[in-house]
Amino acid sequence: MHDPRWLQLIDRVRADTPRLLEDFLAELSTHDGYVGDAVAADDIERTARNAFALFASRLAGDAGAEEPSAFAEALGRRRARQGVRVERFMEAVRINFRVLWRGLERAARPDLTDALLAHGEQVLDVVERYATEVQRAFLEESDSMAQQHRTAKERARARLFSGQATGDELLAIAHMLRLSTSVEYEMLATTRDGERLSREVLENGGQYFDDGDTTVLLRPRRGPIDWVDADPGLAGGYVSRVHGLDLVGRAAAIAVDLAERADEGAVCRLRDGFASIARETMLERLAGFTHELTGAFDAIPEGERDRLAVTLRTFIRTGSMQRTAEELFLHRNTVLKRLRAFQDLSGLDVTVPRDAAIAMVILDL
Repeated sequence: MHDPRWLQLIDRVRADTPRLLEDFLAELSTHDGYVGDAVAADDIERTARNAFALFASRLAGDAGAEEPSAFAEALGRRRARQGVRVERFMEAVRINFRVLWRGLERAARPDLTDALLAHGEQVLDVVERYATEVQRAFLEESDSMAQQHRTAKERARARLFSGQATGDELLAIAHMLRLSTSVEYEMLATTRDGERLSREVLENGGQYFDDGDTTVLLRPRRGPIDWVDADPGLAGGYVSRVHGLDLVGRAAAIAVDLAERADEGAVCRLRDGFASIARETMLERLAGFTHELTGAFDAIPEGERDRLAVTLRTFIRTGSMQRTAEELFLHRNTVLKRLRAFQDLSGLDVTVPRDAAIAMVILDL
């Protein structure tokens, strides 16, 4: 039976995850050759967050916590593929433990210190088990890469797709990966059929990078027809034209962002995802002042707001009241009334291009 005081302590640590993450990133940043080298900062942050979640789950004895961790396995292999040296990787694991222990001590004060002391051995067991899992996966993947002479290529791919390579280094990477510097490329970020598509792009003069969650594929264009139009089975975030290898890193970041916004089994292009991306950026800049743009619209009941939003979205896409009415099986006058109702609430007339643009971005239409 679980000790309720121990579970209370674990809950405190879970609530303290932002502080744990901040402490981990601060300490790791003092170690050269990790963050910003082969491993992107967002990868580091996502991994640390998942590691602390795994520690908490195992310490609390959650269901399935005793099973081998697929996350630890994937992490060890990914770090090996990214070319991180084993001593640097394991130092990051040790930092995880130090930050976790400090977080436990902080959470235990002043009333749960006895609970922490009673479970100190359990903490050591959980961390040692995690370290063993990630190190074993790392070494197994390193051995496999050494046997197949892939280490140099994987490092080159990581540098290319991170956008960190420039000048002579970029030319060397292009030579190593057999990429032409004189052709135009297209890019797809996908979570489906990554292994098969990776083989196909390699066979056709392209390259790929797998970050553990998404496969980013770079392929020379074959003419005016976009890759995703020629193959309707593709899904994810798509960038149609990449003018030069020096833009691969930026294109990859955009493609991954678009893939996160794509509907299941569908392709999301920059035009499709632009409003959503712009909305996130603008909401951060305009926090606390969006009412200046939307008026009283956000204050109406959710059902009414959703009903108006469907009509607005369809009208902005079609630009026609008649087509909107036909697609939504409404009378044309009903469409007109809803657009006027939205104008009364927000002050935005979506028949005017400027107001339509504001509504499309701010309301994510």
